[in-house]
Amino acid sequence: MIRALWRDGAVYAVGTVVSRGLALLLMPLVTRLLAPHEYGVFDLLVTAGVLANLVVPLETPQALARFWNEREAGAARRRLAGTAWTFGVLGYAGFVLLAWAAAPWLAPRVFGAGFVEAWQAAAVFIGANGVMLLLQSQLRWERRPVAYAVVSIAYGAGVLALLALLAWRGVASGGAGGDLADAADVLWAHAAASLGVAVGARLALRGTLAWGLDAGELRAMLRYALPLVPAGVAVFAATYLHRCVLGALGTLDDVGLFGVAARLGGAVTLVLIGVQTAITPLVYAHHREHGTPAALARLAEGFWCLALLACGAMALFARELLALLAGPAYAGAAPLLAWLAVAALLGQMYVFAPGIPIAQRTGWQLAITLTAASAGVLLSLLLVPLAGARGAALASVGSALLFLGGWVVAGQRLYPLPLRWRALGACTLAALPLGAAGPAFDAAFAGLLAGALKLALLGGVAAICVASGLLRPRAWRLAEAGG
Repeated sequence: MIRALWRDGAVYAVGTVVSRGLALLLMPLVTRLLAPHEYGVFDLLVTAGVLANLVVPLETPQALARFWNEREAGAARRRLAGTAWTFGVLGYAGFVLLAWAAAPWLAPRVFGAGFVEAWQAAAVFIGANGVMLLLQSQLRWERRPVAYAVVSIAYGAGVLALLALLAWRGVASGGAGGDLADAADVLWAHAAASLGVAVGARLALRGTLAWGLDAGELRAMLRYALPLVPAGVAVFAATYLHRCVLGALGTLDDVGLFGVAARLGGAVTLVLIGVQTAITPLVYAHHREHGTPAALARLAEGFWCLALLACGAMALFARELLALLAGPAYAGAAPLLAWLAVAALLGQMYVFAPGIPIAQRTGWQLAITLTAASAGVLLSLLLVPLAGARGAALASVGSALLFLGGWVVAGQRLYPLPLRWRALGACTLAALPLGAAGPAFDAAFAGLLAGALKLALLGGVAAICVASGLLRPRAWRLAEAGG
């Protein structure tokens, strides 16, 4: 299983690194095209798309993933996949029509005057992107990592090209930085890229996906998936509702700064470099094998150390990263960056604790996510009035930590992994001072000396992780030999 994980994960890693690299190239473009308040509108509409991707297909892609290996190859799998595909496309088509029609009434009430077209562009983008994600997920369950990576890269490249065209057009017409386009323009570019890539992915899957709904398969998928919908909404609330509270109690500028910090902070999930994408289908296929728990434990320990180092780097070099990738208008996002990087990684590390999905305990999943979401909402309502965007960032970390903690505790009961908890705790404690060191060094030392001290401190934490035995690729190779 681990050999297959590294093989597929390497391909996913290339796609992930390239597509995330393209996303980082997008940030200087978008932040120079849009003023912070326009970016706030863009960010809130894209966030609404995340919620739509959970609710519209009713989590049937997760049911498809769970049942795929239980169906015989051939007609049975085609029937299962075709049912999920047809159900999802019909749902997104209905969503686009309703959201488009509601735009003239809802957009002014949510954002104020002038954002109806942005709302309509977002509706088309959410529908096209949702269909693209359905197709990309199918490539994942079929274990076609190259095609999966091509979809990610093509989408990122398409958006980058269209936004570059927008920037060129704005400069040619005499616009200034932060005033070259509006949120609607940027959303139309995302919609066009999603639609084009979806057409290509559909052609690649023409042998698997057929139109039609099989009543038996749809019932089976909905039985499994419907409890996941409120769980997914709860995860969404725990991860994204801080933006909504910030928008309601703060300003669109606050949301814009928070959104830029969240997107840049999310880049730390690159430490998972494809393993996160490859691991779920492989665990479903091999979880009964004797060596799988130990192999997963060694991987989880190593990637936790990489996560600590990535978040530490974000905390130490927040000011420099924002100056490079976002520009002076977004310098106020620097204090948020480290917190949102931590929240992003905490929200993704659950894949290394697969006990709940293996045991199909969707009720447990719902309870954990609802608890984390409720805590996140309460923290946001308490902290945003006191600390603004920083309060929203702290609430994001709190809810993500509660979610991961509950998920790991439950997962250890259902599918225990032999994790070395003492060493994990020691490395985590060693990394905690990195959060305060960046601003302290910037205030006390000149640029080059501050940078050297930051690198030395990060290297010290890396040495502790290696000395603990957790961050050793050799241990991963041994796990592979045993798996």
